[in-house]
Amino acid sequence: MSVAAVIGFDPLRDKSYQSTRLGRDVADFLAWLELGGASPRTLDQYERDLARGALMFPSKAVDEITDGDMAHIARTFKPRERRVRVAAWRSFYKWARSTRRVIEKPTDALPTIKRAPKRVYDLFSEADSALLTGLPVRDGALHEIMFGAGPRKGDCVNFRYRDFRPEASPDAPYGLLIFREGKGGKDRQVPATEAIARKISELAILDGLQPNDFLWYTRPGGGTRIDRSRPIGDGSFDRWWERTLSETGVRYRNPHTTRHTFATRFLRGRGRLETLQLILGHESIQTTSDLYGHLDMRDVAYDMGLVHEIHPD
Repeated sequence: MSVAAVIGFDPLRDKSYQSTRLGRDVADFLAWLELGGASPRTLDQYERDLARGALMFPSKAVDEITDGDMAHIARTFKPRERRVRVAAWRSFYKWARSTRRVIEKPTDALPTIKRAPKRVYDLFSEADSALLTGLPVRDGALHEIMFGAGPRKGDCVNFRYRDFRPEASPDAPYGLLIFREGKGGKDRQVPATEAIARKISELAILDGLQPNDFLWYTRPGGGTRIDRSRPIGDGSFDRWWERTLSETGVRYRNPHTTRHTFATRFLRGRGRLETLQLILGHESIQTTSDLYGHLDMRDVAYDMGLVHEIHPD
């Protein structure tokens, strides 16, 4: 394959990689990951990342990929994604060596890929979130959960009424939210706020919620009937999201921005990073720090004010 073909390669997201020489090894590796408990989301992303290289070099076996080939594979990923995407290949070749498929790992010759610079997120303002959570309870309760607990979109899609546990405890005076099979296939518990508990209870009365009902709903055929019998699809969720922003006049940001907004407000409220890690369900506190431990001039000004209060001139 020519250098131009390598650099300009755009992988197809299909299963044709399985017919390459590397395909069987990729399939074996994915099966091994699944046996080890990897989530469907992780398996899907690893398959996409590894399929890219298999399709770029279809005639090469696992022990024939060179360090130069590996560098060209890495270059096809977007700069911000390279560190994470190359991790799939590092894991693949670590497995290949442990299973005696290779003697040397071509990934060892790759340079250390620096973390992407931290982004400054376009967060929702207090006024924005007040407008969205202030919608009629059928929609307002859902926004209250997003802004008040920081779930991912997948957490929202799978959230049922039974996943709200209203029983009070010293650690969770307004009950618990259970987000099931989130990223990494793990469940996690998040204490509900008073506003979340109140609005879910109001929604339950309004719509006569049953334990197995999903909170995020659809209207089949665009009619008036509410369907909560199955998880809302991606397209329906996006339409719900866009409609509620349009109704309130709030400028569009993607749904994940509610998670960034929650995390940033939590830290600005002097919440601990370790606690935020548990709430967000991150495996490593380093992930929490990298993604949400960012500062802006508002935070700097606040902290400088504290310093001057403690050490006046």
